[in-house]
Amino acid sequence: MNRKGKSWPLFVVAILIVLFSLTAIFGVSYTYGDTKNVYVKGASDIRFGIDIRGGVDVTFMPADDVEATDAQMTAAKTVIEDRLVGLGITDYESYVDNNKNRIIVRFPWKNDEADFNPQTAIDEIGTTAKMVFRKGSSATGEEILSGDDVASASAAYNETEGWVVQLKFNSAGASAFATATTELAASNGTISIWLDDNNISTATVNEAITGGEAIIKGNFDQDSASTLANQINSGSLPFALSAESYSTISPSLGAKSLNVMVQAGIIAFILVAILMIVRYRLPGTIAVISLMGQAAATLAVVSGYFTVFPGSTLTLPGIAGIILGIGMGVDANVITAERIKEELSKNKTLEGAVNSGFKMGLTPIIDGNVTIVIVAAILMGAFGPTDGFWAKVFNPIFYWFGPSTAGTIYSFGFTLLTSVLLNFVFGVWATRVMIRGAVHFKPLRKAWLFGGKKEGGADFKTPSINFIGNRKKFYTFSCALIAVVLVFCGIFGVKMDVEFKGGSMITLAYEGDADLNDLKSTIGTELGKSNLTLQTGSDISGNQTLTVTLPGSDTLTTEQLDNLLAALNEQYPDNKFVQNEVSNVDATIGKEFLLKSVVALVAACVLILLYVAYRFRKIGGLKAGSTAIVALLHDMFVVFGVFVLLRIPLNGNFIAALLTILGYSINDTVVIYDRIRENSALYGKKQMSLAELVNLSVNQSFARSLMTSITTCLALGVVCVVSVIYRLDSIYSFAFPLLFGMVSGVYSTICIATPLWVDWKNKKKAAKKA
Repeated sequence: MNRKGKSWPLFVVAILIVLFSLTAIFGVSYTYGDTKNVYVKGASDIRFGIDIRGGVDVTFMPADDVEATDAQMTAAKTVIEDRLVGLGITDYESYVDNNKNRIIVRFPWKNDEADFNPQTAIDEIGTTAKMVFRKGSSATGEEILSGDDVASASAAYNETEGWVVQLKFNSAGASAFATATTELAASNGTISIWLDDNNISTATVNEAITGGEAIIKGNFDQDSASTLANQINSGSLPFALSAESYSTISPSLGAKSLNVMVQAGIIAFILVAILMIVRYRLPGTIAVISLMGQAAATLAVVSGYFTVFPGSTLTLPGIAGIILGIGMGVDANVITAERIKEELSKNKTLEGAVNSGFKMGLTPIIDGNVTIVIVAAILMGAFGPTDGFWAKVFNPIFYWFGPSTAGTIYSFGFTLLTSVLLNFVFGVWATRVMIRGAVHFKPLRKAWLFGGKKEGGADFKTPSINFIGNRKKFYTFSCALIAVVLVFCGIFGVKMDVEFKGGSMITLAYEGDADLNDLKSTIGTELGKSNLTLQTGSDISGNQTLTVTLPGSDTLTTEQLDNLLAALNEQYPDNKFVQNEVSNVDATIGKEFLLKSVVALVAACVLILLYVAYRFRKIGGLKAGSTAIVALLHDMFVVFGVFVLLRIPLNGNFIAALLTILGYSINDTVVIYDRIRENSALYGKKQMSLAELVNLSVNQSFARSLMTSITTCLALGVVCVVSVIYRLDSIYSFAFPLLFGMVSGVYSTICIATPLWVDWKNKKKAAKKA
């Protein structure tokens, strides 16, 4: 056989992946002076979410029970966006929920933000800012003109008056102002300026002002003058807005969290790479190259490296999704490498073993990845922007909930989906091209490099564990586990985060020693609340923290939060209290978010059931899908049990963990179902009983299931360790329960789903005979 020239794909594809990875990570740019020209975006150009950059996530509603029209809600959203741009914040997200009269706004802090005061920002963009010029100094004075007559407003410094706001009127405003000042100048009358029914300036008119310009004088500094000018320029809201729910995070915490998660990603990649190389030799080494390309391509999609994609916002759970993708991304390579070893054990030639491995491994790879795509799409459709593709696809399911977005969950779904889709490019196509090239490269044409032995063949032994015969033991263990969790729930209850039940949770950083009893008394008096819960801890920066949780579903206004912080620093100046995070959720919105999360779980289960039923219809797809769903419910209960036993409040992380387990566990189940379908065609009903056939299929897939679980748990384990060391509670409460869910996913697939399927089919056969 002429193999000359056929090895070049190995080296070309490997070099292209390395070059692409370098550009995706570091980008391509040129700096001249203070100007930076970006030709290819890298990791530094990624748009980070508010949990990394710091910022605000707020839901506004019309105040005073105003029944707003759709047009008014849209107008209010436009005004808010104009004000954000005026504040120098262009990287924002805003959505209107006309069904519930809500405006959802999410924006990060400016890069040069020095004074972290989220309450001020919320108030600035939510005030009506209706400006009126009146004759005299009374609120009932005759109206001269309004903010609609102002063409532009700007902050300026006047040597005599200090900071002022300069106004330029349009033609109608200039005419009205000239007429009024001409009239008032004759009697030295006054003109007052009112903003939202508050007098902000009153001036005596000494002469007619006909130039179409005026100034607003007051006790302004630069920031307050700029804020007022911005509000005037953006126009007035059609009604006042009330911040029903909002959460904030300090920018200093997010930046350090980002560095920690990047380190976790690098460590996870190195450990998975070592494991793959040791276990699978040359295919493992090639898998690492492909995995590097997959991780880099995920970053490239997020950053906007590919001009056809607009890029996406990356959050801490999104980074966790990339790390999880590293662990799960090798699954395609594990399936292929295991099948090659299996074919070599049958004394096939190297080319024959590789070709058979590719052919037999493709179907389970496709089926397994499609189930994860379903879950990621549900995450993005339920919790992403309303104008997104998946939101439109699943609009019939989530329409009644409105755009109750959760940027962190959406980002996790986006990176998970991206990783899975890119796995087809790198884990399947690129890997196969490089392996075929390696087969035709003489120095690498050695069976032992592909998992075989030097003298030929391979050490591939199929285990002979009687999973079906021991099924009753597995059922008993699972039932006992469920019983323990249920008893614990009955005794201690289930903790719900404010994200689901509503309420307020405030985290403050402080210095020195603090008396919790005194603080509780002070905070209770200031807020007018009793039965507060106070808990001390520390944040990623090493600062001591005080977390205040309000009882029930009570929420706080931005004014109450500002007053609380001021009161604490006044009474305890040595502690230097600083606001870290706030989660303030209206009870109604929290319950709606919980219900939407439950609907997302149900929708994912139904779609997975339909897919499995269709794909495995030749071996009883509906039964296979139903027993797979039972196994999924088992895994979700395990995750729930970890939350309950560790007293972790249920929140958005809980839902993301459950949906991830759905995709991962069904992936494992589908691979075994694929093997059962393959063996059914090979051995048929006459050669082997159903129990024997299923046992054989499970044992043949056992090495793959174990290896994929090890790599995934290894990546998640790194995230867990890092989150504990650096006190990333939001990541820990997601990764640690998910780690148990991954282990349960393998167990339920092997010990619950397939045995139940066998029992169901056997009972049906017995019923027919009877």
